Amino acid sequence: MTITEPASSVIPGLCLPPVPGAQAVRRHVRTRRPGEVNLKSCELLHPEVDALHAGLLRAIDPGDVVFYPLYQSTLDQVGAHLGVPSDRILISAGSDSAIALLITAFARGGRLVIHNPSYEGWQRYAALNGTAIDFVTPDADGEPAVCDLLRAVTAGPPAMVVLTQPHSPTGRVFDGDEIARLSAAVAKHGSLLVLDTCYLAFSESGEQTVREVALAPHVVRVNSFSKAFGVAGARLAAVVADPRLEGYLARWQPEGAVSGVSLALLRGALSSVTLFQGIWEELRGGRQQLADRIQADLPGWHARPSGGNFVAFDVPTAAEAGAAYSHLLEHGIRTRDLSGLPGLTAALRIGLAATPILDQVARTMARFADLRQTA
Repeated sequence: MTITEPASSVIPGLCLPPVPGAQAVRRHVRTRRPGEVNLKSCELLHPEVDALHAGLLRAIDPGDVVFYPLYQSTLDQVGAHLGVPSDRILISAGSDSAIALLITAFARGGRLVIHNPSYEGWQRYAALNGTAIDFVTPDADGEPAVCDLLRAVTAGPPAMVVLTQPHSPTGRVFDGDEIARLSAAVAKHGSLLVLDTCYLAFSESGEQTVREVALAPHVVRVNSFSKAFGVAGARLAAVVADPRLEGYLARWQPEGAVSGVSLALLRGALSSVTLFQGIWEELRGGRQQLADRIQADLPGWHARPSGGNFVAFDVPTAAEAGAAYSHLLEHGIRTRDLSGLPGLTAALRIGLAATPILDQVARTMARFADLRQTA
């Protein structure tokens, strides 16, 4: 659900004016129906994840609640996981806080170059900071392309350039050489490259496409732990940057919004990375199986290659995508109808989850296929 706050909500007589353009930004309020399987938000739905976090919560030290949190042990673990020294890392309360920080610190009143579609948070915080957005639309095949980002950034003044690897909502995985060329061009242009890697764990060998590039002084990596480690409710992300940029960003103290309990959950999850690696592998296999089953039952549906924990299907018509979305929702499964987004004339995105849930999705879609044939 979205809420648009009217201009009348500004208090009459208040001498501190609101941010220009803020009234046009929509407030997003999450909702959840009892018993619903949410495959729209791409949270990590798996019984082994539930069991792990239940155990971690039972073991929480009261000091993580009573005292202000300390960060160094968490920074050390995150650094070991991402392969960087801890002095290159800041912890933030999820990727939204990281996005707000980066735009405020580097692009307020400036320029943002980003694929369209991309995560809506970038557009939100750009609007709140007076940042002009140069949207880069998909190529003729309906796919986002790195070369188009490169052309867009060099066509104007220095900018913040955002690349999501793999891309959301399509799932496209960009080639490491492409990313390296983009990074070099961005550096030559005097711009800043931001790599958003929240889905990267679900892409086999995806880490190799960004790890070396992310060490460059003009590159910042935003790595959410919500999707890969099942901590969406704990609100955790890492901002990885050159120590000079990290020192500048630290002035905003993004870690101040992160609780000791959240940090303890992250440390526990990182200590159990082998368990998560097995789950990521299971989901990668489930991704292909789900795509194969739906394509077999629904001729004309095409699954886009995906490196995320979701599959985006191109559908014959927007009406059919909407009907499939409604059918799944009636059976307690929430997905995302992408129809109408640039490059996605008619499309439906289905998040991944544990094998029994994906089997439920496939069976529900098979019933939808039967209904379509009899209609």
